[in-house]
Amino acid sequence: MALILKINQSFICYLIIVFLCNSLSGQEKELDIKISKNPINQNYWWLEKNNFGIVPSSYDLQTEFKLKNKKTIYQASIYYDLGKKNDQKLYINESFIKHQFSSNTYLRVGRYYRDFSIYLNDELSSGSMLISNNAQAMPKIGLVGSKNINKKIDFNFGIAHGIFDKNEFYNKAPFLHEKFLYLNVKNNNSQFSIGFVHEAMWGGSTLEKGNQPSDFDDFLRVFISADRKLEDYGENVPSTHLNALGNHLGIWDFSFQKKYDDKMLILYYQHIFEDTSGLRFANQTDGLWGVELQNYIKDNTTIIEYMNTSNYNIDPPYVEDKYYFHETYSRGWSYKNFTLGNPFIDHLNFTSSQVLYLASQGKYHLYQYKIKMHRKINIHDITRYRVELERSLSEDLDLSAFIINNIDDVAIGLGITYMF
Repeated sequence: MALILKINQSFICYLIIVFLCNSLSGQEKELDIKISKNPINQNYWWLEKNNFGIVPSSYDLQTEFKLKNKKTIYQASIYYDLGKKNDQKLYINESFIKHQFSSNTYLRVGRYYRDFSIYLNDELSSGSMLISNNAQAMPKIGLVGSKNINKKIDFNFGIAHGIFDKNEFYNKAPFLHEKFLYLNVKNNNSQFSIGFVHEAMWGGSTLEKGNQPSDFDDFLRVFISADRKLEDYGENVPSTHLNALGNHLGIWDFSFQKKYDDKMLILYYQHIFEDTSGLRFANQTDGLWGVELQNYIKDNTTIIEYMNTSNYNIDPPYVEDKYYFHETYSRGWSYKNFTLGNPFIDHLNFTSSQVLYLASQGKYHLYQYKIKMHRKINIHDITRYRVELERSLSEDLDLSAFIINNIDDVAIGLGITYMF
């Protein structure tokens, strides 16, 4: 009886949310509901990664809602687990209110991913080096703005404050500090951008290390990546150099975009760093390299990426990084135990990797297709893939099927989507 009540409460909550979303009125409204049948007898990389922090079940129900008014966007992403008899779950993922104060300035509140690296195609890319779709979206509040210098040069910038999860390792949830600054240079049909993005995990309390500094003075130290105060160390003052307060990481973000008639070329490189050595490119070419080709093949977008972390330990102790790992915050750069950044990097068991990745999406006659595949090229590995095919039966109804593989297994999944 208790189990039935638990299931009913979760499902009733889901139905209420969907009903409220569909009842709202606005200038533009979208509501999609999708039911999926997933294979769960094996661990499939392309079923578990970049899946919004959701552990797939045999059946799931997904709802995407978006409402746009003149200055405000309301968005909700809801997932209901239908398959686990003893553990039905309701996930609320990227759901927020975004209010535009002007054409250059907006405030966003809720669960969302990021406001930087806006060139990156999250639907096809393997994932940003900092904030990808691999984990559930974190609760954040962020302010973003832009400043035009002239017709060819502008800056965009932003700052956000978020909160991680309380779990068996953190008895008080740590905070997230995020900020970014980009310089954009435009010339005819091209644009070159260089950005600096800084992320920091700070405050909270861990079972192993206890309460972490979290007052306003500590926030200012985190803001500029300053060292911890001597009194914060107690009797464990380092003999070499003081450590920065909190867990810091970031990227130098380079991108180039060029439009040719109906074609678009995008080149990008996200250079990852965790300290001043990486900030100065002492870890050489580590990070995510990518190229995106839009409409070079009619109605097709293709991405090729190369992710490299082989220079993490080339000059210890100056260059001795384990990306996403941190001694104080033992779960590293993760949220709800899912890696926040690129899923090719394990936040708990770091190993050097070189990964080649390919993704393609487009239309062919009555069908839409999406292909994703990758392979580690620094070790012996197989090519892991996901191939998805979708067909519209009407303006409101789509059917889809996908094939995924693992080391010694291939499986099929199905989906049906209804658009209101």
